[in-house]
Amino acid sequence: MDALAHFLEYLAQAYDCRGVETLCTSNLHRVSERREPVLTACRIDLVAPHSWPEELIEALWRRMQISPVGVVVVCGAHCTSTLAYKKLSDAGLDVAFFGAAPSPHRGYLAVLHHAGAVPLAHGSPPREFRVVAIIPTFNEEDIISQTLRDLGEQGLQAYIIDNWSTDGTVAKASAFLGNSLIGIERFPASGPAMTYDLSAIMSRVEEVGAEQRGASWVVLHDADERRRSPWPGVTLRDALWYVDRCGYSCIDHTTLNFWPVDDSFDPEGLDLEQHFAYFSFSDHPGHFHQRRAWKQLGMRVALAASAGHDVSFMGRRVYPYKFLLKHYPIRSQAHGVRKLRERFLRWNSEERALGWHRQYDDIETRSLLHDPAKLIRFEPNTFYEDYLVARLSGAGIFAAPPPWATPPRW
Repeated sequence: MDALAHFLEYLAQAYDCRGVETLCTSNLHRVSERREPVLTACRIDLVAPHSWPEELIEALWRRMQISPVGVVVVCGAHCTSTLAYKKLSDAGLDVAFFGAAPSPHRGYLAVLHHAGAVPLAHGSPPREFRVVAIIPTFNEEDIISQTLRDLGEQGLQAYIIDNWSTDGTVAKASAFLGNSLIGIERFPASGPAMTYDLSAIMSRVEEVGAEQRGASWVVLHDADERRRSPWPGVTLRDALWYVDRCGYSCIDHTTLNFWPVDDSFDPEGLDLEQHFAYFSFSDHPGHFHQRRAWKQLGMRVALAASAGHDVSFMGRRVYPYKFLLKHYPIRSQAHGVRKLRERFLRWNSEERALGWHRQYDDIETRSLLHDPAKLIRFEPNTFYEDYLVARLSGAGIFAAPPPWATPPRW
């Protein structure tokens, strides 16, 4: 099964569809009369410049009065992205996402929403719509100021749970108190622990999240991350407001690991998002689900059992489209060696036995710099369309879902 088939399966699960039904010229009337929720799939081949199949498009429009979601692939020698997008939009179809069809398919892919779907551009969130990012930290003095500044620009407030950093993380973060930072604490309160106890930290995140009664959403956010919405130019706060209005209560993410290709990063210079240009999609099993943002529903959520990767709570509804999690775990050779030595000395053996803390096991510490020829260059103007299916669903990134994966999944 290829990435496109996985994407259809994923969306069908996300929208509680009873399956996928293909719309083509031989079944126009039969399909358009069906009333149960199915994902409508359609392929349009442009064999000539003016061969746009009007009857098929009309049937697709009728079907989208019923189907919660549709996927259209437009291809052919005479197909351009501008033509495909314009034709679908001019037909009155709600094109929610548009970009390149995944390999080996050629052409363009459009995700269509039901005719009555909530529009993205529908005003700004009210003032009382607050989003709080909870940030566990340990020795992140080089980037914590950048991260707090970015969260403020994205419309979020932050709360730091520091695991007794031995560098200047707390001092630098404290400068933001009263602005984007609403609180900072040392954990555990009794003093530094001999090991890095992720389960205990996640339990504390659960507690702090439940205490944010005035927040509308809570985000578990590491210091070495940048979160971005699926829509270029739309802030996290605005995007979560839209997701909230659509009736969902949880956000999943696709992880992009950005790697250093030289030792030129200066934290006092460019922001790390501007500096690091080369990435790889993370296919680590623990990143299959990155459900790390949730609506504040007045209850304590569960994070510890999944090492913080898959928040769980009663009535959870996962938004169908993943947000981006841009991860910058190693910023230079020296930083990487120092970080890995600190981590290896502090791993909790019981958590390691569960399969946790394995993300650095295969990293060779002699050289943590990467060959840019083996990575993907992040191009902000084209990434969102070029990797549409991968970023929205993860399809094409992982060889197979891990056995513990839960819907929506492919």
